[in-house]
Amino acid sequence: MSSPIEDCLEYALNAHASELIIVEGFSPAVRLNDKVCMIQDAPVISFGSLDSFVKSLDGESGVLCGGPWCGSNWRVRYSREAFGKLASFRPLLPECPNYAELGIPDVMMNLLGVSSGLVLFAGPPCSGKTTTASAFVAALCENRMLRAAFLDPVREFNIPTGESLVIQSKTNDMAKEIKQGLLAGTDLFWLGDIQEDNIIPALRAAEAGTIVVGCFNAGNSVGALDAMVSFESSNEMKIAKSLLAFNLKALVLQHLIPSVDQSQMVPAFELIYNNQNVATLIRNGEHFKLPPIVAASSAEGMHSIDQSLATLVQAGAISKKDALKFAFDSSKLG
Repeated sequence: MSSPIEDCLEYALNAHASELIIVEGFSPAVRLNDKVCMIQDAPVISFGSLDSFVKSLDGESGVLCGGPWCGSNWRVRYSREAFGKLASFRPLLPECPNYAELGIPDVMMNLLGVSSGLVLFAGPPCSGKTTTASAFVAALCENRMLRAAFLDPVREFNIPTGESLVIQSKTNDMAKEIKQGLLAGTDLFWLGDIQEDNIIPALRAAEAGTIVVGCFNAGNSVGALDAMVSFESSNEMKIAKSLLAFNLKALVLQHLIPSVDQSQMVPAFELIYNNQNVATLIRNGEHFKLPPIVAASSAEGMHSIDQSLATLVQAGAISKKDALKFAFDSSKLG
């Protein structure tokens, strides 16, 4: 006999939902085309159901890969709330997609030429940033022979690595493994989601001349940079600003937007390279001044979110109404 949560997972797969949201004491919901919808006629999820079903929800919060359930593996993010536990289940693709086939702008192919520095992929939850970042890491490893360390605590994909030598994470201490990897001559660190405790170690690895690739939850590029330097200690904040200004190579922002016919989610991207103007804004904490600089820097290979949205609207891929939700300057959409 299947459990209520397993029934909800099957519903999410059949509905092609990007996420199933379970909150104990409430009815379950799914994310469909970026909208959260309650599952009609689904029972309220009883307290203790998540622990009973997943069996590995340790601590106050965390993320793990679970399954197979209903024939698929799932990324599970969970937290303990005042009313019970909350978890989001996202179905995982069986294989890492090809970077060039993700609908990325042509200018993003130039990122494959990086040899050092931090390449940060940002976006809100369920925006596809981890998928794009994983495909980028795979492309780097397949295009050249690298000594790579995959330190992501949750391996969402089997990332093809070509002839590169890859060492997988052995502990949960990412900062320690970054230090050991630097001593071993690592060329590439894939971190997955970057947590606050690992921001400065990641930036120091980039400072040492390696390629560091990671993901960060943020609604826009300004928010991503704000979060990267938001430390409680003023000394740590100063260190982070200096390291980020000097060692950020590129920032990729991604959104998923419903197609005009609502049949799929279409990616929109922003690509920011760290030039002298961007570095100055980071050092001064003036990230809010970033969008106009990006819009004026297409000759340097930058690609603004407004430019991406305008291209998608003109192609009839997304509606102007949906594009306006993500635009910085609505006049750019025509």
